[in-house]
Amino acid sequence: MAPSFHETRFTEARNGRTGGPDPADRTPFERDRDRIMYSAPFRRLAGVTQVAAVREKHLLHNRLTHSLKVAQIGRRMAQRLVKQNKGTWDAGLGQNIDDFPDIVECSGLAHDIGHPPFGHTAEKVLGEKMREFEGFEGNAQSFRVVTKLAVLDRVEWGGLDLTRATLNAILKYPRDRDQAKHEIRIDGNPVAWTDRRFGAKWGYYWSEKEHFSHARELPSGTYRTDADRQMRSAAAGLMDWADDVSYAVHDLYDYFSSGLIPLHSLRGNPDTAEFFQYIEDNVGAKYAGFSMDEFKRAYAELLPYMPTRKWTGSYRDRHDLDHMIHVVIADFNTAVRPLEASEIDVDVGSQYRAEVLKQLTHFYVIDRPGLRLIQEGQKEIIRQLFDALMVILAGGDSAVPPLLRDIHSNMKAHEEREGYRRRNSEERRARAVCDYVFLLTEDQALNLYECLKGVSVSQGSIFGAWFG
Repeated sequence: MAPSFHETRFTEARNGRTGGPDPADRTPFERDRDRIMYSAPFRRLAGVTQVAAVREKHLLHNRLTHSLKVAQIGRRMAQRLVKQNKGTWDAGLGQNIDDFPDIVECSGLAHDIGHPPFGHTAEKVLGEKMREFEGFEGNAQSFRVVTKLAVLDRVEWGGLDLTRATLNAILKYPRDRDQAKHEIRIDGNPVAWTDRRFGAKWGYYWSEKEHFSHARELPSGTYRTDADRQMRSAAAGLMDWADDVSYAVHDLYDYFSSGLIPLHSLRGNPDTAEFFQYIEDNVGAKYAGFSMDEFKRAYAELLPYMPTRKWTGSYRDRHDLDHMIHVVIADFNTAVRPLEASEIDVDVGSQYRAEVLKQLTHFYVIDRPGLRLIQEGQKEIIRQLFDALMVILAGGDSAVPPLLRDIHSNMKAHEEREGYRRRNSEERRARAVCDYVFLLTEDQALNLYECLKGVSVSQGSIFGAWFG
């Protein structure tokens, strides 16, 4: 059984000094939602890619629209669970179960707030640059943003000073990089990929250990096993499922309507050998307990709902695609049920159906040579930005962007207050540069790259896009 947080003020506790009476009469979790929504790192997600670059002419989801939909889907799922199970299930919140939808919505809004410009492409480069300094992980960066990098007017040292319950919900992977090197096992067996109580990645840096401990602390008692220590809260598990649903459904919508995923031809096309071989090579080996038979069954179950016409943008096309989206989201919404007093379970068949939709996007879009080529260029931009800023920051001259200077100087204050020590000044500079690059939108990253490399300078301005 997962640990529970049963004391009212315990779940609402903040780490800082901004938890007093609210003039707008909001609950603590409504305040959390507003703090996330009004933060600059959340707003910048409008300029961060979901799959294709945000400059694409097609109307595609970006990280902001994706996050809004994850929050909405998660909230509806949470509301359904509360309505159907109030009195018999408490999501680990005890008498605060009515706050569960707000907490899930907060975690959905914040779950991608740590994504850098160009998304996973830049994440790989920053991971390489930071390899000897604990690395870079988008989920850990999200936790760092809400606890350190975002600015709230009454928190002079940074961070949004969110409640304990909201921070715990944002921790999709409540473990550090060292723990993530080891497979989670229960009774000696690896955790199945469909077990939503756990995840394979990691979710916080050691510099945020104090905040992590605050978020995960129990009002009494301790975690019994290592698996307990790495188990998500019910809110985090539900947010993770809502994230999968939004990714599976809305990216598919984007790329069928853009002409890249031929949904209209799948129902009448029995030649699935190449797609299924791709799944065996790229998914089956990574997911513990993955079944190709279950995957193929899920694929067949989705075919009757696929559009039968090539997309032209007509009302009929939109109706057919919207009907499919409505059916699958309804399936995924009702797939969640309570498990134990503070855990959730997601129907295995629904998870396979979601995985089919996700992998269609991977097969037809993400692994396309054209996108791969663009991503190589994006990687080079991030590499050169990082290296140039490291040199500029070490020089300490007036060319250092003001935000980078502030991040670097505030970091030392954070560390002194929390008793955290980095190995040397180079590590501190590297983390500051990493934080700064990550906070750029894609247009800001491109503009700063042009400034530093002397590209298209004649078309630029002394007020660079990166300056805002």
